[in-house]
Amino acid sequence: MTQRADARAAGIAYLSYIVFTMSSSIIYGKATAGDDVAQQLSNLSQMLLSARVTILLDLLQVLCALVLAVTLYRLTKTFAPSLALFAMMFRVGEGLFGALPILSKLELIRLVSTHALNADAAGYSLLANYILSRPDEQFSEFCFVVGGFVFAYLLLRGRMIPSWLAWIGVITIGVQMICVPLHMAGFVKGSIVNLLWMPILAYEIPLGFWLIFKGVEDSHRPIRHTAQA
Repeated sequence: MTQRADARAAGIAYLSYIVFTMSSSIIYGKATAGDDVAQQLSNLSQMLLSARVTILLDLLQVLCALVLAVTLYRLTKTFAPSLALFAMMFRVGEGLFGALPILSKLELIRLVSTHALNADAAGYSLLANYILSRPDEQFSEFCFVVGGFVFAYLLLRGRMIPSWLAWIGVITIGVQMICVPLHMAGFVKGSIVNLLWMPILAYEIPLGFWLIFKGVEDSHRPIRHTAQA
């Protein structure tokens, strides 16, 4: 593939990723809405089709993450091969860890589908609560912020996209790169982390369109830290 084709593929993957992620989140949120576990399970049992649709959307998210890992690496490797490879590994990890929420959904759907009315209600609710509260997405999120930050930095240093756009990515993803690990460790509330995902859209949406229609500036100048005379 040419650099132009890589850029176009990356742009399409960025925008598709956002659509698939938001669609899955909204649909699954409605399917598992409720004030307690019993109500959530009751609602899910009536919206199994919608829940299964989110599994397909999540699989497409995994695909987009892997496409971004490969295309962004190809776009930035001539500029900083080691950093580009480092970032690609995290974005591949993002895609692989993105399968964990899918497994949780499959477990929950199977639990709801096979549950009998005379089954152990306490054990049923306990298991369902464990699946619903399991932080599967946090591993993928951590890989996303690390890989996304490094790629944004490379796009900035390589002057491959407008500097203002690259700076938005460096700052917004950089802040989230600090908050996500703190949230995983229990120092930051989930509501704060969820709120901080929104500013990243101000980077990824314009970036997606830019890569599709403008591509990137060709840069073969490697990063060098040399003292000037």
